[in-house]
Amino acid sequence: MSDIQLYLLEFDKNKKEASCIAEQSSTRLQNNQLKLVELIESLGEYINNEEPTIRAKAMAYLAEVLAFIPPKVLSRHQRNLLGDFILSRIADDREGLGSCAKGLLALEERGKWENERAANIMEVLIDNTHPLRQYKQQSERYPVLTLIDTLMAKYREVLRNLHDATPNFMSRFISYFDGEKDPRNLMVVFSILKVPMTEWTIGADAQELFDAVFNYFPITFRPPPDDPYGITAQHLKDRLRDCIASTADFAPYAFPALLDKLDSTSMNTKRDVLQTITSCVKEYGPHTVSLYSITLWDALKFEVLNAQEEDMAQEALLALAEIANTLSRGSAGPLNAYLRPITKECNEHLEDAPTKQSQASGQILYKLASVSSEVINTVLSTVLPNLFTLYQMADTLAKRRGLLEVLAQLTRANIEVYGEWRSIGKLAGDQTADNALNKFSTQALEAMISGLSTASIKEVSFRLVCVNGLLQMTKVRQLLGDEDIAKVVQLFHNVVIAEESYGKDEMKEAAINGLVEIGHQKPQLVVDKAFPAFMAQLPDTDVDGSLSYVPVLEAFAKLGSEEKIFDTVILRLKNKLNAAVKQQASTTYLVALLSAMLYALNQGAAKLEQGRETAPYYQDIVLPLLSHVSSSDTAHQKAFDDETTLDLIGRICNIIIRPQSVDFQSKISREIYSLFRGPSQTDIPPFNLESTPQQTRWMIVSAHLLAALRKDAVLPCDTQTVLDSLVQFSQKPSLSPRVRAATLCQVSLVVNKFIPTASLKPTLEPILNAPMDLLNPSHLSPTTIRTIFAILKGLVLRNSTLLSTLYPALLSFLSASPHSSTVAHGFTTLLQPDDLLTKANHCTISGLHKQKTFNLLVPSIAASFRDAAKDMKPNYLIALSGVLRWLPFDIVSEELSQLVPLLLQSLDLQGEDGVKEAAVGTLASVLAQSPKAVEEHAGSLITRLLNTATVAAAGGAAAAPAPAPARVRAVALKCLAMVVKKLTGALDDKKRGVRAEAVRCRARWLEVDEVGEDED
Repeated sequence: MSDIQLYLLEFDKNKKEASCIAEQSSTRLQNNQLKLVELIESLGEYINNEEPTIRAKAMAYLAEVLAFIPPKVLSRHQRNLLGDFILSRIADDREGLGSCAKGLLALEERGKWENERAANIMEVLIDNTHPLRQYKQQSERYPVLTLIDTLMAKYREVLRNLHDATPNFMSRFISYFDGEKDPRNLMVVFSILKVPMTEWTIGADAQELFDAVFNYFPITFRPPPDDPYGITAQHLKDRLRDCIASTADFAPYAFPALLDKLDSTSMNTKRDVLQTITSCVKEYGPHTVSLYSITLWDALKFEVLNAQEEDMAQEALLALAEIANTLSRGSAGPLNAYLRPITKECNEHLEDAPTKQSQASGQILYKLASVSSEVINTVLSTVLPNLFTLYQMADTLAKRRGLLEVLAQLTRANIEVYGEWRSIGKLAGDQTADNALNKFSTQALEAMISGLSTASIKEVSFRLVCVNGLLQMTKVRQLLGDEDIAKVVQLFHNVVIAEESYGKDEMKEAAINGLVEIGHQKPQLVVDKAFPAFMAQLPDTDVDGSLSYVPVLEAFAKLGSEEKIFDTVILRLKNKLNAAVKQQASTTYLVALLSAMLYALNQGAAKLEQGRETAPYYQDIVLPLLSHVSSSDTAHQKAFDDETTLDLIGRICNIIIRPQSVDFQSKISREIYSLFRGPSQTDIPPFNLESTPQQTRWMIVSAHLLAALRKDAVLPCDTQTVLDSLVQFSQKPSLSPRVRAATLCQVSLVVNKFIPTASLKPTLEPILNAPMDLLNPSHLSPTTIRTIFAILKGLVLRNSTLLSTLYPALLSFLSASPHSSTVAHGFTTLLQPDDLLTKANHCTISGLHKQKTFNLLVPSIAASFRDAAKDMKPNYLIALSGVLRWLPFDIVSEELSQLVPLLLQSLDLQGEDGVKEAAVGTLASVLAQSPKAVEEHAGSLITRLLNTATVAAAGGAAAAPAPAPARVRAVALKCLAMVVKKLTGALDDKKRGVRAEAVRCRARWLEVDEVGEDED
């Protein structure tokens, strides 16, 4: 059988095999085993067959053969012959149009056409296949559209000349695409039509061309599930919007049509209209936009002044701003003509402040003023005189607040245009001399300072507006002098220092944040003016028990985020801490000072990195603090025995030491347990199990010091000794929870950072097995179990190969140990985030450690659960939830079929609220990202979620289980909301009966709130 016969035989049965046959023909043609003439002759009887489908398949065969032929195999003459042949088929036969188009595309890919050929192809298509919609199959139309799109892309000049030389070409070209509805095809149609819109002289055809695309507005397409092409409604909207906005010739048709659709009740349609108006304004240019600017303002203002949806108002504001921006590129006349009615109407609304319209007017003025210097200067010159007059005449604080809000918005817009002290705005270069706000700065400053100073402390909302306005004014580039900014700084620190607390202390918080912002603009000014006042308010001791220093410390700590103030902040806090220690201040005060210092150090971490070689603050902060902790004389303060204090000191030391070099760290690493007091190593923990309570608490500080060390730093003694001592010390029953946690953290740190891979097994062998024998079931206890998991945590993060041998032993304890419940809860610690086991602390953290933990544990837990005794099954569920709660969904998704039933059973556990919370959290991720995985368990899921989310009514069964905590019930309700949301899809079902039931179901759901209510 010939190739064409084989192809026709396989075409309907196996498309892939048919393509292979075409490829074989192509190979034979390439190797000269088949002549081109022979190929065409073999098609003869099939191309001329009376059966239309046979003719179409024969052309498909030719198109596939041409597509497989490599470049340069066919000569120009052969390509021309083939082109003529295919074009003759288009002219003579309606069948196989798509294949003809594919064949022409294949020929073009193998050699650029001559100009005459490109024009001829377009003419043949329009003359013989117009309109394209007569071909019902999308697969027939799409290749033709792709062919025309290729012509438009590569032969632009040729087709433009064809348009210019051929009467009525444009009209026939436009109508050729009428009636296309397929989304994939429409994407190409919009692309094709955009070329004449932007590059051809369309003249009298403008309206017809506009209507050709606007007929599709607005796009209401919904992609089918699992759409292989991935075309969304947004793709179509963007492409259509580009067409409508492509040429100013469309303006007489586009703006009226869009404004007409702006009255739609559909929010989606309104949004599309507003976004399209913005695009049109941006592209049509100043001259065209000036003709419609007032008309657009009259329509768009309604969407802002009477906004029902905030996002609609924002879209309208963007459109108004874009009009101003476009007009700014032209002459001043049209811009002023546009701004005149806007400022006039906004001034009228400001007279009624505070109202919804006055607030909306403020938004309009802000959005417009942010556009350019021309706009903001016009707006300020027109609005501010009226605003200050209204402010002076205002008889209520509410009205003044509304006016000052607008003033603050205009000031913020001024910053966007002219910039801040430390950054340039939208203008090229420094042009602040032209800033219209300069002549109003005195009035604005006086109004806000007066408002903040005279208003009652209870008028929080008004005073917050004053604070915001003053802050904006201090930030405007070259608006206020240092003297005026100093007044603002003084006002702010007076709020922090002198004012009584009121309500939620929003004023103090705003003033502190304002000082931080000003510190970023004018750091030295804040240091000179605010710091002396703050220091005067910080006592050396707090004998009176007052907490008035808290806002001052908060301000100090936040000011540390400014690089140029950071050193001063730390210096002042350090001096105050030293004074407080000498004066025997209370633990509460010392904790507050240390907390402020830690916050500031965290904010200035980048500054510490810069001083890696000089080790800033080590001598001045770390050593004195450690000296206070480890002192043993009569002057030792009890405050330094407080575990919270010790934790803060450890964190401060950590953040200062960890950026330092290995050489520097190695000089001090031998003292991480002695804390530079010099006692023998054998006399202090963890090496001495009989150490004093004070020394035992040192372990809290030592944990942070050990975490700060780099991997290559030298430990106080060999790694084996350190780890053995830590493990033995962790077994002491008398340790406080905080000390035990610090000790176990050190175990994890040593295992993770300081043991080379080759030494891991020899180092851990004597600990996990004999002589310590931690893994011996008979030696298990709550303390040994915690130690085992601490070791495993260090191994997990570094993705150690030892885990595959250790996990089986651990899993066996879930069903064969009196401490199986403790072991089960221990699994939650394996992947739980830890603030010391981090990359910042130089730990080894593999990017695949979560994936490996999942692979090693979860399948084994799921398999063991099925075989476990009934009373042991809860242990496996607890262990599973403990692991899953820290895993991203991408990892969990691999085993959903096994996990979902187990997670559902976890919701039945009594007294395990943490487990339930983890299980519900995982189920919520499944519902959000892979809902099909729980479809078969829908009934069970809903029942269990309801049981978890609800509290049994009073007077119910005596044996009713205690309700889950509020946080667990809240998570369960979120999960239920996701389930209920899925039901809304039934409202759009294709079947009327289903839709009717969905409506009734929704009505019953809405009636639930009415049950039991008293009727009037």
